[in-house]
Amino acid sequence: MNAPGLAVNARSATVPLYAAGFVTAFGAHSIAAGLGAQSENIGLTLLNLGILLALYDVSEIFLKPVFGALSDRIGAKPVVVGGLLAFAALSLIGLWAADPLMLGLA
Repeated sequence: MNAPGLAVNARSATVPLYAAGFVTAFGAHSIAAGLGAQSENIGLTLLNLGILLALYDVSEIFLKPVFGALSDRIGAKPVVVGGLLAFAALSLIGLWAADPLMLGLA
């Protein structure tokens, strides 16, 4: 039987993972909503907006297995921390994007 302290410790260890998942999901959906609201102001057509949002989903489909394998090889913590840092950096690049191409690259 497990000791009660181990269960609480294991549960508290998952809190940062849940927080990271929430932050990235909230950030991605906030970006999508913001792009929709500001699309005319930044020169995005409806087609370009759809392509940008699809690029995000397609890249997620292809990169999840790659980073899952990397996580199995080097451990979850470096992959999660690296992913959060990349998400933050690319979000900042997207903040100053001057045209739809730069948004797509971010």
